[in-house]
Amino acid sequence: MKRVSLLLVMFFVVGMSWLGVSERPFEGVIITVAVHSGHHATPWYREAANIKELLGITLNVVEISPEEIYSRVLLELSARTGFFDIVQYNSAWIGDFEPYLVTLDEFIFDTGDDFAFGDYLPGFRDFHNLWGGKIVSVTLDGDTFLLYYRKDLFENAEERAAFKARYGYDLPDPPMTWSQVLDLAQFFTRKKGEKLAGSTLKKDFYGYADQAKRGRVYYWYLFRYIPFSAPNPHYFDPNTMKPLINSPEAIAALENMKELLNYSPPGVLGWEWDELFNAAMLDGTVAMWIHWPDEGRRFSELAPLPVETPPEPKLGIASTPGVVKDGVLYKYTLIDSAWVASICRDSRNKQAAWAVLNHMFGAGAVSLRWVMSPESGWDPSRYSHVFSPLWRANVPGIDAFLDALVDAMRMSFPCLKIPGAFEYMDKLDLYISKYLAGEIGTAKEALDNVALEWEKITERFGRESQKKFYSKLWQR
Repeated sequence: MKRVSLLLVMFFVVGMSWLGVSERPFEGVIITVAVHSGHHATPWYREAANIKELLGITLNVVEISPEEIYSRVLLELSARTGFFDIVQYNSAWIGDFEPYLVTLDEFIFDTGDDFAFGDYLPGFRDFHNLWGGKIVSVTLDGDTFLLYYRKDLFENAEERAAFKARYGYDLPDPPMTWSQVLDLAQFFTRKKGEKLAGSTLKKDFYGYADQAKRGRVYYWYLFRYIPFSAPNPHYFDPNTMKPLINSPEAIAALENMKELLNYSPPGVLGWEWDELFNAAMLDGTVAMWIHWPDEGRRFSELAPLPVETPPEPKLGIASTPGVVKDGVLYKYTLIDSAWVASICRDSRNKQAAWAVLNHMFGAGAVSLRWVMSPESGWDPSRYSHVFSPLWRANVPGIDAFLDALVDAMRMSFPCLKIPGAFEYMDKLDLYISKYLAGEIGTAKEALDNVALEWEKITERFGRESQKKFYSKLWQR
């Protein structure tokens, strides 16, 4: 049967509504969607009635825990059962999921770009949704990383004068380079009873902290590795797939990471999300840190500085630091491998599945409502999100976060997204952790071990095959 374009279906629905006739284009169709369990599932449940009313589609939501979603979804897709019509997954898994997904270019063309793919911020559009030059997914959750710092401290006149006297340059607000971060971290690390911002500290205070627990600490290394490897950062030599992770620049990046431990809270090597958020935001004992968008959205929760007479809490937000080479500042924002959604190749109702995605994630009120809502856990991903007058008016002070996000997306850099990506990163994470913990003596030894492990993974998957996948990562 010749396929009727979704655009014509929509014109038909509008026309029938004008005539007072209720006609739903996919009456009786059931669309099954695999979603991240918990708050990620909330929008799907809440929109189910609207989808039924507008489109006639019954939405069957299958919640899967984040620990199981990769294996369970991939097992179902590879069995070619057609059970799922839409799947939510981490964008880093595209190398494994690609054979079981359909490209979305034609659906977007058929709707006249009502979906407004060009409205996505460039980092998400380029590195979440495009693969091999084709649109394979839509972004649910605009997750990325930003630098947070105590602007109330950075603006203090006494601290600014003391910093310039000690280091010979103006206290940077915000810090632009990792060298500046190191100076600032050393400068602001103080003991209980010392002065900070003109008042006496009631707790020890630390200049900087990473989320350094084994498992995801590799992200915090990549924040350094990428700019240190400028002006042409890569994970592998694109022509040979030789790892670049043990280059002199990579070693310098890891040494920077370890040096900053001198100005970090004790126990930071065991910190995951909660520990970093709580220490920085709720306890107020950290001057600078890099984290997901949560702090930016929850800026009003910032605790006062732990001093006897604290200034009004003020959170600074900026893109992650860079490196100056030959007088040029290179800054990059690592685009977190966050959550996207695609239509399954074996879905029996692809047009209906696209209608659901267009409803949920198109450039309209539904998408904006859920990125604004704390119930969803979805972060903004579109220009229409970050420049929404409604959001900015309803949440005074949110502008700093939204403006910083726009700036950061102009300098985006992807996570690794080829088959075995998780395994590559896990080996990197392992040896970083060993080095930071003192189990390996030098950064060079640690990263030489990583390079050897990466070579083994590449050989196992096939060097030529991995080279082709790696090239798709950069095709626009």
